[in-house]
This record gives sequence, C-alpha cells and structure tokens, in this order.
Amino acid sequence: MEFAESNGLMAGWLALTHIQSNTAGRLEQALQERHRMSLKEFYLLLFLSEAPGKKLRLQQLESMVGLSQSAMSRLVSRFEAKGCGALKRHVCEEDRRSVYTSLTPYGQEKVDRAYSTVQSVLLDALPGRELESVLNQLLEAKGSSADS
Repeated sequence: MEFAESNGLMAGWLALTHIQSNTAGRLEQALQERHRMSLKEFYLLLFLSEAPGKKLRLQQLESMVGLSQSAMSRLVSRFEAKGCGALKRHVCEEDRRSVYTSLTPYGQEKVDRAYSTVQSVLLDALPGRELESVLNQLLEAKGSSADS
C-alpha cells in the first residue's frame, strides 16, 4: 500500500473520530444541562427502552454501553442512588448469578424527554455534507487499498 493511499484512509479516519468526539461532547453537555444525566446514562436508558420487556442482563448492557462489568455496576448503582426510580434490578430466577436491570415507567418518561434533546443536538452537530464527505473519503480510500 502506498503512503498516499493510506494517508487518505488515515485522514478520513481522523476526521470521523474528530466529528464523533465533538458530537459526543456536545451531547454530554446538553444532557447534563437539560436532564442532569450523562451520555452513558442516556445510552443505558435508551437500550433498556428498546429491549423486549424493557429489561436486559447487566452483561448485555456492558457491551452495548461500552463499559466494563464494574463500571456498569457502578453506573446502575449511581443511577439508583439518585433515587429517581428510573431503574429496577432483578435477580434472574433461572440463574441466580445473573442480574437484570429493567426500565420503569418513570425511566421511560426520562429517556423520552432526553431523546428529543439528543435528536436536536445531533441535527445541529452533524452537518450532513461534511459527514457524508468523510464517509465517502473512507470508502474510497478503503477501495483503493483493496485494489492494491
């Protein structure tokens, strides 16, 4: 692979990570200001709201949210400690080692309110042409590399 070809791939990758990082920062700030929740807390509520029965095992949530087992446990514990009643923990009857976390009706209201904030920030933060251009740059660079 020639340096010029790999440079295009690298430039596209760096541009994409820049967009992602800036957007995540804006989401974090807006969620903290308007809903007093972190982006990870929003993801936790969102994934639970989309799950069958609005419940998931902690192990499933770890990979979905991108946290370690201990970090996920701390996140759920902090959320419960806020006393808002958005989450409930359940021990699995079939496997007493597994713990489920479920979303309460109040939790659903909370994620619904936060979702509109996330949508607004994403629409504002992701200039369609810029993102499309970066993605096309990555695809073209990948295609050029595959042809080599």
